[in-house]
Order: sequence, then structure tokens, then C-alpha cells
Amino acid sequence: MPSKQRLARLRSFDRLVGGQGTLATPQPITTVGSYWPYAPTLFDYIRRAMPQNAPQSLSGDDVYAVSAYILNLNGLLAADATLDAKTLSAIRMPNRSMFVGDPRPDVKNPACMTGC
Repeated sequence: MPSKQRLARLRSFDRLVGGQGTLATPQPITTVGSYWPYAPTLFDYIRRAMPQNAPQSLSGDDVYAVSAYILNLNGLLAADATLDAKTLSAIRMPNRSMFVGDPRPDVKNPACMTGC
């Protein structure tokens, strides 16, 4: 895992951590732990955007390590857990069931109900 100093330089985690239980309040805090529906989107975000001064420069192992760190800070992954593609996709995010399909008539993406 990258050092805490390197993690701090990657990006401020305050926008990615916390906020659980705030989405139905007048001032919701949208973070990985409160809003994001799927854990693999965190991996993709980190891979594409971090570190801020050199996006897409982290190794795959570093992306998994930073993802694990953020998931752990949000209480979604044990500190000693190993994160890889299989374990990442198995994480059930707290807000997963709150996302629904786009009901606009011009969107041709029917909701998948079985065998998705």
C-alpha cells in the first residue's frame, strides 16, 4: 500500500469519505460511502484521475491499494482485506439500490430485470 504521505498527496479524501445517512437531509454529503452505487467506479475514478498532478500514472496495484484505503475509511472493507477485481465487484455499496433506470422516453436503455 502507498504510504500515508503519498495517499495524502493523491487527492484530498474528505470528499470521498463520510456522509453516510445524509442523502435524505437538506444538505446531503455525496461520497463513496454514501452515494456511489458500485465499488468498481471508484477504481475507475482513481485510475483515471489520480494523482491530481499526474493522472493515470498509478500502477494497477497502487490503484487497488488506494481503492481499498478509501473503502476502508468508509467502513466498507476491512483494513486487512485484499482487493482485486473479484473482491471489488463483490462489495455491496450502501446506496446501490437507490439508483434507478433513466425514465426519459428518448433514452433507449431498458432496465435489466433478470439475467443481467
